[in-house]
Amino acid sequence: MASPAQAHAPLWLKVLVIVMGLLIVAGFVVIAAEIARRMSTPNAGRSPASTSTASGTSFAERIALPAGARVVSMTATGDRVIVHVETQGGPASAYILDPRNGALLGTVEFAPGVGR
Repeated sequence: MASPAQAHAPLWLKVLVIVMGLLIVAGFVVIAAEIARRMSTPNAGRSPASTSTASGTSFAERIALPAGARVVSMTATGDRVIVHVETQGGPASAYILDPRNGALLGTVEFAPGVGR
C-alpha cells in the first residue's frame, strides 16, 4: 500500500493548477502590454489641460458674456469644459469650451419656466 506522501493528486486538481498558472501568465502579459502601450503614447493618460501647460504653450481667450451675467460653475468633462452662466432675468446658459486652446465650441441656453 502506498504511503500518503506517494499518493497521486486527482486529475481535476492537476488541470485546475495548470489553468490557474496560465491565467497568471496571461495576466502578466496583459499588464506588460498595457505598460508598453502607455509608454509609447505618453500623452494618452493625461488631461488636455495638463498637456498644454507641459508643452509650454499657453493661450488667452476672451469670451463675451451678456451684461449682468455671472459664472455659476465650471465642470471638466472628458476633453471639454462646461461653464454654467446665469443672467439677470434671462435664460441660464452652458458654454462649452475646449481646454487645449480656450475656443468656444458652442452654447446651450435653458429657457426659464420650460418643463417637461
